[in-house]
Amino acid sequence: MPRFSPILRSVLGLLLAACVADLAAEALVKPLPQPDTSKLSPAETKELDATRAEFDKARIGMVGDALAAAYAQMGALYLRLGFDDVAAVAFYDASQLSPRDGRWMYMRGVVARGQKRDNDARAAFEAALALDKNYLPIRYRLADTLLDLGDVDGARKVLLAVQKEHPEAAAAWAMLGRLELKQKRYADAVTNLEQALKVEPQADALYQDLAEAYTGLGNAGAAAGARAMAGGTPPSVDDPIVAGVYRRAAPQPAGTPLEQAKQLLELHSFTGARAKVDEALKADANDIEALALAARLDALTGQGAKAQDEAARALRLKPDSAVANLSQGMVYEFAGSEARAYPYYQRAVEADPRQPDARLLLGNALMRRGQFAQAADQYRQLTAVDPSAEAVSHLAAALVAAGRCGDALAAVNGVLAKRAKDGDLMQTFVRLASTCAAADAQEQTMAFDYARALYKQLPNAGNSAALALAQAAQGKFEDAQKSQAEAIYDAVRLNDTARAEMYRETMRQFTAAQKPDRPWPSQHPYFKPPVLTPLPAGPPPSK
Repeated sequence: MPRFSPILRSVLGLLLAACVADLAAEALVKPLPQPDTSKLSPAETKELDATRAEFDKARIGMVGDALAAAYAQMGALYLRLGFDDVAAVAFYDASQLSPRDGRWMYMRGVVARGQKRDNDARAAFEAALALDKNYLPIRYRLADTLLDLGDVDGARKVLLAVQKEHPEAAAAWAMLGRLELKQKRYADAVTNLEQALKVEPQADALYQDLAEAYTGLGNAGAAAGARAMAGGTPPSVDDPIVAGVYRRAAPQPAGTPLEQAKQLLELHSFTGARAKVDEALKADANDIEALALAARLDALTGQGAKAQDEAARALRLKPDSAVANLSQGMVYEFAGSEARAYPYYQRAVEADPRQPDARLLLGNALMRRGQFAQAADQYRQLTAVDPSAEAVSHLAAALVAAGRCGDALAAVNGVLAKRAKDGDLMQTFVRLASTCAAADAQEQTMAFDYARALYKQLPNAGNSAALALAQAAQGKFEDAQKSQAEAIYDAVRLNDTARAEMYRETMRQFTAAQKPDRPWPSQHPYFKPPVLTPLPAGPPPSK
């Protein structure tokens, strides 16, 4: 068998086992379109072209469930790359070829939801639920869709069934609580939200909803207490089908215990990473890098005293170590002492000018101090070692805050010239060119064209907000309000109340026919970098 790409290898392995199938199903499939790939990176285009060629060759000999899975794999790839229309056809074909497999009907609903075809999404989710009553994400997405369609009773019925059958599902309690909140049934909202937090204490984003419910009940004290506990972690929803579409399987950690710890940390596997650090320290108790990583992990998980001991020990062993100074600074910042953290970030940068974490944290500290020009210097050095779109955006924000938006635009243009198909970088250019007084008419027109292309390819909140800025720069304030409303809607749907409020800040400017003079709202983390804080512990006992 020829060497096919991993995306199809497991599917093609079923070919030899497919002896009998319903050949009439092949007639039900729609031709899979060939989309315009000109906006993709060369690597993405190469991957897609090769995989599509392999699929077109292999599907001739495939039948039944194997062929359905092959179409679904192609749908997953197209969806990841932003070709929702083609993905919709691929998942439709998969569901026709394997009509008893609820996964493909479910993905049809997911794609329809992304395309804002809520009636089609409802039909797909209901069909998927009839095929698979145990996969809870189907019910969550169906309830969410019913709410948007105005069928509150239908959504409540779906969620009550989940509560009855799966009382351990915090997401169902949370969704029902928010539903009651919208209907101003504040006492019921409190009951459901508190139960969600009891089941999943780390879902601290629910405290904001709980505060709103208490406010509705006239309990200002309880509302203030809940608001003080509010964070950004929503209830967890384990959706491996969708996760598998958007994320390739992570490789198993490899290398030394310390190398494995770093890989696990990238995956947010803090317990696994800590175990590997312990393994490294068992082999060498004076391993500076392992001690420093242990300190950071313990500070992150709220073990401040232990973290301080480890950071101090690493510094005693090697006072001029960049990683030891960085970790000591992070331990202090996690503990709430920014002033004590600051000099250690400076020492880390002096010890290793190419340390990206130290550059970022020092730049963030300078932004919080209002020293924008100095912060820009740190971020500029950061982009030299980490030219990611996020690092470039940090630099742009610092320069804008320092009153040098023209320099910011020049910096972004310089990087964009080398990475013309970087969508995140392109969005930053759109934001800058649409808000900077130094941008010329050609740059503003280019920004408007980029914004429309980005939104067409991926109409998410970020691209909607960027399009709104570009429309406002053209004097199209009514269009800007419509685009900004989409961004607000998406942020609210994701329970991101902080981002929704930032979008509303910009919306108020559009309503007043005012063109914003910043690429992001004033409270955006690029302008107001958050302080490092430990992962939330559980909530206090209920009174």
